Amino acid sequence: MNKYALAAVLAFLVCSPAALAAHMASTSLATGSSSSINTESAVPLEAGAWSFSLRYEEQQFDRLSDEELLRLAGADPEADLHSVESVKTTLFNVSYGLNDNLTLGISLPFVERTDIRAPHFHEEDNEFEIEHEGDSKGIGDAKLYGLWRFAQGENHSTSMIFGISVPTGKDDDTSPEGELYEQEFQPGSGSWDPLIGIAYSRSFDRVNLDTSATYNLVNQGSQQTNLGDWATYNAGLSYLLSSGSGLDWRVVVEANGLWRDRLTAEGVEERNSGGHWLNLAPGIVAGRDNWSVFANVAFPVVNSPGGDQDEQDYRFQIGFQFGL
Repeated sequence: MNKYALAAVLAFLVCSPAALAAHMASTSLATGSSSSINTESAVPLEAGAWSFSLRYEEQQFDRLSDEELLRLAGADPEADLHSVESVKTTLFNVSYGLNDNLTLGISLPFVERTDIRAPHFHEEDNEFEIEHEGDSKGIGDAKLYGLWRFAQGENHSTSMIFGISVPTGKDDDTSPEGELYEQEFQPGSGSWDPLIGIAYSRSFDRVNLDTSATYNLVNQGSQQTNLGDWATYNAGLSYLLSSGSGLDWRVVVEANGLWRDRLTAEGVEERNSGGHWLNLAPGIVAGRDNWSVFANVAFPVVNSPGGDQDEQDYRFQIGFQFGL
């Protein structure tokens, strides 16, 4: 089994995970053997091999200020406005090589959104005030996925990615005051969401290239809300610095893109949702035999949330993987 069978895991919404717009959780899967961290690999696990991984991801946001939220609410009282400090995702993944060309797996996230703020109109004062709604957290939606390699050569593979998000996540979390969080802030979506994609991987001596793209078809879930279809596109290059009797070290540079359609609630499209983001993510992978550890930091190159939303600031990830 390749010692760099990494977990480039979800959220999609989960993978993501499971959040929304700029406030999505991780959007990757652990499809097979890879030297990249977020980019899906086209190389499946060997027949009979198991891979287990655990990852922690934290996204921080360049938040809308209280003053900006109040100004926007005054200009458009019907607008859905909110701000989130961070999205933290802990993801556990298990995958199995059914044969040399087919890997099946499942990933399960725990998602937390911190310091949710939103302007609310108070009739007694006849004005908007900022309310701090606390933290939403809980088990997110599980994702069942597969990687089928349908073409390969001496040093390259091409595979299809497929899967479905299962509504196992908590979708009834409430604020400290007992108010039900809007669906976009719930850990789970309440919907069954299929995905399909493609991945291509190639090795060049010490350099590995991974590329992947997926499309996620999102259906209506809890609170009569459709969180919006989303698509990812990724490319990762890794370079083997050293190998031998000690640890093998790789440096990794990835470009990770995400597009998300706007949210609709009770049939009404929300202007302040959806968007397009592209992150540049340098990282490091160290391992030997059948285990590895990894870490990276991502910074936005394209930061285009739809409407009036928080912008991404940065994201970091750490994790480990081992195989049997």
